[in-house]
Amino acid sequence: MRTICTGTAIYLLLIASSATATQPQGGTIVVRGTRVDPAEARERAVDFIKRAGVAKGQKQVARWVIPICIKVIGVEDGQASRVEQSMLDIAAAAKIDIAGPKCEPNITVSFTTDPRQVVRHIKARKPNQFRELSFADRERVLTGDAPIRWWYATQMLDRDGVKSNNMSPGWIGAGEGSSVPGSAVTDPLTVGNFGDVTSTQQYNSGSNVRTPTLRSLYGATIVVDAARAGNASVDAIADYAAMVAFAEMDASDPPPPDSILGLFQPNSIETSLTDWDLAFLKSLYRMPLDRRARIQRGHLVEALLDERMPKEPNGKRR
Repeated sequence: MRTICTGTAIYLLLIASSATATQPQGGTIVVRGTRVDPAEARERAVDFIKRAGVAKGQKQVARWVIPICIKVIGVEDGQASRVEQSMLDIAAAAKIDIAGPKCEPNITVSFTTDPRQVVRHIKARKPNQFRELSFADRERVLTGDAPIRWWYATQMLDRDGVKSNNMSPGWIGAGEGSSVPGSAVTDPLTVGNFGDVTSTQQYNSGSNVRTPTLRSLYGATIVVDAARAGNASVDAIADYAAMVAFAEMDASDPPPPDSILGLFQPNSIETSLTDWDLAFLKSLYRMPLDRRARIQRGHLVEALLDERMPKEPNGKRR
């Protein structure tokens, strides 16, 4: 059975002892939120989408169009299974396709006591994983002090889900490698490493709404700093990891309000997936991807309003 080093074990014992029953096991997702007046709700919904960084400018959203396969490493097996199952419960609630048993992982969640060294190790062995990051984002991942950091691999597909010709080879699976300092497992982030990724967006579709291509996630890596995240419960960390794993979130802005992504903010009260978080994910996975970014932003804002605003007996918002 995989174990973690003494320092990480202490942190995770603290996590387990402070965990609250915010998310019962067995497939039940508990969300929390309050209702506000229409003007405030719209303002907060727009702010939520803006801070999440999805569909920014002319860049379409990216989501999974292939089944997800999650691997949690760096903690003992029981805790890894708990995090994985919590994430899978959220995926099921959002109607995200889930791969079957013994699948090839494309989402990796790694717990470590030295995230910077782990990320540097990955960059040295698999530098192409970081090609989609801007310089600022790359520095934030490599040298930042965030309790949780993450990055993605994306690709362009046509409307039928076929990879566009402007994409280089995609996911490159990797086996076990050399040991990584700060983690008791072998090379924790080489599970399903991504290869050489370059992409461009083209809008020569002749439509003001539809686009000839769509963006898809095909790899996500999340690194949890066990020391900095030690005061958060296992369930809260799993909810946070699910949000950043299932949607292409931008870490450059302050996290949106009313979201588990504010977990590590000084004044945040969120300790579990919120009603807006789940509404966001549900909308993301049911809306068409071959739409311009401004249309997608509108879809997501309206989904949040549908969740927050009181309903008339006929089901329409007041």
